[in-house]
Amino acid sequence: MIFILNFELTPSHDAIIPPFTSKLSRTLFLEFSPSYSKLIESEESYKPIRITVVKDEGKPLYSTGKRKITLTGGKTYSFSVSTMREEIVKEAIKVDSVKKELFNTTFDVQLKDVKIKEDVGLEDSRFYKVYFRTPALIQPPRPRIKNKMNRYVLFPYVPLFLASLVSHWNKNMSEKIVGLTGSKTLYYFREVNYRLKPVTVYYGNIPNRGFIGWVIYELRAKRGSKIRENVKKLLDYGNYFGVGKSRNIGFGEIEVKLLSENDK
Repeated sequence: MIFILNFELTPSHDAIIPPFTSKLSRTLFLEFSPSYSKLIESEESYKPIRITVVKDEGKPLYSTGKRKITLTGGKTYSFSVSTMREEIVKEAIKVDSVKKELFNTTFDVQLKDVKIKEDVGLEDSRFYKVYFRTPALIQPPRPRIKNKMNRYVLFPYVPLFLASLVSHWNKNMSEKIVGLTGSKTLYYFREVNYRLKPVTVYYGNIPNRGFIGWVIYELRAKRGSKIRENVKKLLDYGNYFGVGKSRNIGFGEIEVKLLSENDK
């Protein structure tokens, strides 16, 4: 079961905030959930939570390079939290709203609503369009070398894209998914069109180079087959938890839409 908590925030005055705005949304959410504070301090991989960047009427706010973001005083913005931890949800509901002084202003933050996703899986379609709303940091398998430097690809190559989704799913869901990261998947799930742009964004002082844009995939696996059903589950799962490294802090946010043949 996936819980989606939607928040509204309003600064009392204009506020200059970090380039990747989940720095703000994460700090504000700490006021709602002590359990979240413990979770982010743990070394647990594939954490069962994702906090988005701040959004302006649904548009993710972040800047490339080190240029900071300015929020307008009195204007209402939003962010959301997806999690499988019920205790986090209960804590947030109990708090309901907070006022927090940050970045030389006061933020009025309100829990707008809570939604529950019980059945994970998209409706059947031949084509799916995946929008990468914030920079995706998708990693290839790490070889056994001393160099610990991160390496991100600038195209969501099917095996790497699905492997990233599978790893998070298998860590947090009772039903495990196997058999979707090999070369066979290249023939059942194909890229047919794309428009991507490489971007560099800073989180703190660390530059992260990923990509944004969209890719249209064609799902050719036989209807009703295990491969087809699992791909649809993973794509829907990605809508709530994103893809790639640092997805829990808002990187790799995706939105998946069904397309007709005329739309592709």
